[in-house]
Amino acid sequence: MSAEHAHIGRMIRATVLMLGYAADDVERGRWSDDEIRQLGDQLAMVTAALRGDGKPPEPLVIDLSEAKR
Repeated sequence: MSAEHAHIGRMIRATVLMLGYAADDVERGRWSDDEIRQLGDQLAMVTAALRGDGKPPEPLVIDLSEAKR
């Protein structure tokens, strides 16, 4: 397994975690439109890494500082 594949695997795991936290909150209207767009931006980075667009994947940052909602 290459280091890039290991990194993509970690990004996928982080994405699953992020979406798990977001799903109920978004449905209940607890996220602003801007926060939803930021989630989309993070998902776009994972998508680009999965498609192998030729660039090394960027780290996926999950900010749970406001997850207490």
